Amino acid sequence: MEPENNLPDADGRAFARQKPSLGIVVPCYNEEEVLGETAARLKALVRGLLDSGVIRECRILFVDDGSIDATWQIVCDLHESDPLYAGLKLSRNRGHQNALLAGLMHAKSRYDAG
Repeated sequence: MEPENNLPDADGRAFARQKPSLGIVVPCYNEEEVLGETAARLKALVRGLLDSGVIRECRILFVDDGSIDATWQIVCDLHESDPLYAGLKLSRNRGHQNALLAGLMHAKSRYDAG
């Protein structure tokens, strides 16, 4: 009998089930008033997933889409306080979709093992 954490693949061979990693990309534009609360809520949700064993690791990537307020400084402060947070700063406002795509591409290139 196979161990409970092994599942058959398409060929019927067993492989070990591995807990997934989670990456959250958050586009930001002039979010200084809400970014601290957003970060705290996301961290609480992520910590719950980590503590319950649903995921093995996580990174929250804030993409500053050319903000003209203190958004980038807040992202930097968050990263200094907890390595769970990371930041990517775009040189100018490129729009929500482009900020999200830049964040996804950055996360894939930086954290993708494959």
